Amino acid sequence: MLHRQINLLASRLDEQQRRWFIAFEAMRIGWGGTQRLAQITGLSPHTIRRGRRELEAGLVDRPTERVRVAGGGRPTREVQDPELPQTLEELLEGETAGDPMGRHAKAKRSSLHHLSHELAVAGHPASRPTVARLLRQLGYSPKANARRTEAHSTPPERDAQFQHIAEQRAQFAATGEPIISVDSKKKGIGR
Repeated sequence: MLHRQINLLASRLDEQQRRWFIAFEAMRIGWGGTQRLAQITGLSPHTIRRGRRELEAGLVDRPTERVRVAGGGRPTREVQDPELPQTLEELLEGETAGDPMGRHAKAKRSSLHHLSHELAVAGHPASRPTVARLLRQLGYSPKANARRTEAHSTPPERDAQFQHIAEQRAQFAATGEPIISVDSKKKGIGR
């Protein structure tokens, strides 16, 4: 009955509270308490001993507003690979579209899956969520352009069209000329 109650209470605590509670109980039991409570709760004896050390130190190094110490966790992908954002920008260079008035995020034609794959091919692997986060940081909408499906279902000439536009933009940028974006659509009567 006591074992069930200990496990029930421990299941409702966060990880550091659980560690301290079990360590407190182990100290209360005395000799052999750490091993006994490791058997009862399934916690590692190392974790229980750590909890004992923290309790004996008066929890001075433990933050009160968060469970984990600041700085914990894996570094972000761009910290691990500082060239990743620049490589992503280079991939997007030829397919970026945007609102000429600058009211909305820039749009792209490629999907997150495609961009993630292209980054891996370029030697900078990144998951789709990482690519989406980086896109937001670069001012892009992480969603693919709504006309993306149309671009994949049309003839290869459409890609050549986008390549030509990208080349023209690069030439104008190199000479310092302005680049003007015009978005035109056919509108039916009565729509």
